[in-house]
Amino acid sequence: MDRHELRHRLNELSSTLRWLRTLTPNGVRYKLWLGDLVEFVGEAFGAESPQMARIRAILRESPRVPADTDETERTRAYLARLDAFHDVLSDFARGLRDPLILIEPGENGHTHHE
Repeated sequence: MDRHELRHRLNELSSTLRWLRTLTPNGVRYKLWLGDLVEFVGEAFGAESPQMARIRAILRESPRVPADTDETERTRAYLARLDAFHDVLSDFARGLRDPLILIEPGENGHTHHE
């Protein structure tokens, strides 16, 4: 997967994440998005990568909210998990900076790229 495609897929995941904040906690669309996120991280970085470990840590450390918990507490836990995923996606995006192209003067004042 090239840098352009990585950035595009990260942007899609981030856009959907913002939209998920408006939905009911842990709904079907969230679960589909989470599947897409795991698939993306697996393809882009590998199943045993530090990036995938971060995703697993968020899921493992997210508090399990009992079914009888009130809506406010369920929403609070859901939004905290989405915030954690947002931070991870932001870190991934920062790691995809465009490469630096150096231009050095060549012979006779002409420049060449390396």
